[in-house]
Formats: sequence, structure tokens, C-alpha cells
Amino acid sequence: MIYPSKLYPWILVVPQIFMLVFSIIYLKNLRQLFLNVKLINYFFVFLFMFFNLSFYWIYAHIVSFLNFHILYLPNISKYILGDGNFIFLNIFAICVWVPVIEEIFFRGLILKRFNEFSGKFFAVIFSSFLFCIVHGDVGLFIPVFFSSVLISVLFLMSKSLLPCIMLHSIQNLFVCIVATFA
Repeated sequence: MIYPSKLYPWILVVPQIFMLVFSIIYLKNLRQLFLNVKLINYFFVFLFMFFNLSFYWIYAHIVSFLNFHILYLPNISKYILGDGNFIFLNIFAICVWVPVIEEIFFRGLILKRFNEFSGKFFAVIFSSFLFCIVHGDVGLFIPVFFSSVLISVLFLMSKSLLPCIMLHSIQNLFVCIVATFA
């Protein structure tokens, strides 16, 4: 029998499919967004990962100190990866599929399009706002917004989705590891 907890990450794939289809329809040069691979961009991946983890740590401590229960980071089930063969499928869904699709949609489509007519600042803020809304939990709003701003800046600097996908994948993997072993 398949239990809902084992299917949880795969349920998240459904909206991702819509994002992918929408992006493919509206992005004419999707392939070009995966070019421009320079070594310096990957230095920024790890630098921004450090900034992001530092921000999460500071945010969690401030929210805890001020006792803002509504802004607490949500507890992620230690069983998020499931068991047996589902572990590998769920790692793929969380650490590969979701980052690829979300980066194509939020950076490759939303950020890129809004940057064309509204400028970088508004495009980064708007795409990051949409990104954190999609992640749903009020406790994730501020840290996911910050993370999205960093990834958006990385995209604007590198002009490539590859470093963005890498950073997003590492972040998701980190969340899985922390949730599993917490």
C-alpha cells in the first residue's frame, strides 16, 4: 500500500508540471538560459549559500528570541524522504526536479520578463515575492524571500540558470539532511 506521506514530494510535482509547460510556451530561447557557464559563477553559488544559511540561522534566533510564533520556521517531517525506493525518488523530486522547474519559471521566465520592462530592482522583488508565496508557510516567507533575492541576483550576474539551479538544489538538499537527522 502507498501511504500519502510517501507521495508528499511527488504531489508537489503537479504544479511544477504546469510551471514547466507555461515556461516552455512563453520562453522562446530556453536553451540559451543554460549557457554562459563560467567558473566565477560557481564561486558565487557557494558564497550565496553561506549568506543564505547565515541568514536562516540569524532569522531563526531573532524570531525565537522575540517569540514570534507565527514566523517560526516550520518543522519539516523527518520522514520527508520516505523509505525504501521512495528515498531516491523523493531526493530526485526535491533536489533536482523542483529546483530545475522553479528556476526556469521564476528566474528564466518571471524575472527575465519583468526585467525587460520594469528594471532589475522591481523584477527581483516581484519574482521573489511570487516565489515565497508559492512556498506557502508564513514562517518561510522572509527566509525564502531572502533566498530568492540571492538566487535572482545570481541569475542577473551569471545570465545562466545553471548556477541558480545548483544553489537551489544545494539548499533543498540541506533542508532534507537537516530534517532527516534532526
